[in-house]
Amino acid sequence: MILFYYLSSILGLLAGNMFNYTAIILSQSISNSDTFSGWVFFFVCFPLLFLSFTAGRLLDKYSRKWLLAAAQVSMACGSGFAALALHLEWISPGKPYLLLVSSVLSGIGLSFVMPGRFAILGDLLEHSKIGKHSVWLNTLVLFGYGLAPLVAGYFKEFFSFKYVFMGIGSAYVLSVFFLVLIPVQMRERSQTSSSGPGVSELVSYLKNSPLVSQFLLLMGAVVLLVGPVQVLLPKYAKEVLGLGEGERGALLSALGVGLVIGGGVTFLLHGLKKKGHILFGSALFSCFLFSLIPFLAESLVLTGILFFVFGFMTGVIITLIPAGIQQNTENHIRGRILSLYSLVFLLVPAFSGILSGFFSDRIGIPSTFVWSGFLEMGVLIYLSWRMDQVRSHY
Repeated sequence: MILFYYLSSILGLLAGNMFNYTAIILSQSISNSDTFSGWVFFFVCFPLLFLSFTAGRLLDKYSRKWLLAAAQVSMACGSGFAALALHLEWISPGKPYLLLVSSVLSGIGLSFVMPGRFAILGDLLEHSKIGKHSVWLNTLVLFGYGLAPLVAGYFKEFFSFKYVFMGIGSAYVLSVFFLVLIPVQMRERSQTSSSGPGVSELVSYLKNSPLVSQFLLLMGAVVLLVGPVQVLLPKYAKEVLGLGEGERGALLSALGVGLVIGGGVTFLLHGLKKKGHILFGSALFSCFLFSLIPFLAESLVLTGILFFVFGFMTGVIITLIPAGIQQNTENHIRGRILSLYSLVFLLVPAFSGILSGFFSDRIGIPSTFVWSGFLEMGVLIYLSWRMDQVRSHY
């Protein structure tokens, strides 16, 4: 049962990250504006503003399996629309804007997929096993993020964008197939009389759970750099480092390999105390590394090593945080908490991606990297001083 779930997760998460990467490099080939690339990524995350709390409520009330399957179908439709629009030349150089429609369709599904992937563990497993399997699942999230540029770049080397999007849509469909095979039993969940999204209950729960609240705030801080990574790194690899499609995909996968290994190493940290100190230390060091990227542009080897180490540190951080949230969240509200987590995890990079594209159009990609890294360090230094619960109890 759990094997089918993980197969479904691998395919779905890989397809989702391939869509984001392919949509961004397509936008950069049909538009000269880095800001537009930021908007393409933002529109993937935009539906979360309206659907996150509703998604969480539905995941706590109805079958998480079938909601997750429907969400993956929506994301497959987003890829299918992109392929169709490219075939009919609705999307082409000088006509990029219908790409945003595909982003929104993908984002509607993403509003349910991110929290659903984690929340369904509450139905598949005993509570005592959720923390460990959350680390496994988050490692798959990182695996999908890291492998996506390599796989998408490889396919783009031999096929047009249209066929890459068709392949992504097929991966979504196969993911749904494995998901449908899982016999999921809904575990007991306390029900509320409210038919709304349960925001008041969520706020009340967070007020009484300061550790979970601080985890969510810390996640918002550490993913600020994901925006410039997602929007600008592909263009940096092509225009500054002068790499082709396959080569830049392989280089960006060095970051992904680091993410996966960092997430895997988190298993060794799972039983340790003072993980909060590890979180803040890793986050500060990763910001410093990110600001160094432009200074190593002359050496492809050093750039690759830096990407790997940056990915490793980031993998440790964004695996420890959701595991901590899962361990400290009750099953009856798990869907809403994880929907809020997904909102933070995806929407913060969407905004920072637009900002990074805006500044890149004016000061260039290298300067944007440097300033982003040091501004992020300032935010984390302040938070490390204020977040007593994460430091003391994790």
